[in-house]
Amino acid sequence: MANNIYHYYVEGDDEKKVIDTLKTSMQLIISGKVDVFNVIERKFTRNQIMRLKQGTIVVLVFDTDTNQVDTLLENILFLQKQPIVKKVICVPQVKNLEDELLRSCNIKQIKELTGSKSNSNYKHDLIQHKNLSNALKTHGFNIEKFWCKDPSYPFDTIKNESLSIKK
Repeated sequence: MANNIYHYYVEGDDEKKVIDTLKTSMQLIISGKVDVFNVIERKFTRNQIMRLKQGTIVVLVFDTDTNQVDTLLENILFLQKQPIVKKVICVPQVKNLEDELLRSCNIKQIKELTGSKSNSNYKHDLIQHKNLSNALKTHGFNIEKFWCKDPSYPFDTIKNESLSIKK
């Protein structure tokens, strides 16, 4: 595991912030490069993949609050066919990052995590947060409850492989 190279592709800057926090200061997931790329809406290109190092394990983190699954499935197949990619790990967020955080923290509303004035301000406040690991710890973040659900239709054919990246 220590010799493997991991590359995360996440939907937005809020996911990037959370994953950066989980892999660095909290050391709860395997370290790797994180890029914002919505695998539900956009297709990978050969040029993107050429930037990866040989034997890279690609981790796709995506929301399941949509019915659009075709592009994701095409991306998974495309990546699996690339000789440079060692493995593709799928981490579905059921239904989205906010739901995952509500499930894994002792909070009733997402704004509690960041001290936001409203739930609609949460995303901006999360991205700007100076000590997210402390906020997560303060609210009882439990990695075992984060990314633990299997997605429902139309994502039900995609296995939740989050245990592969959790330490």
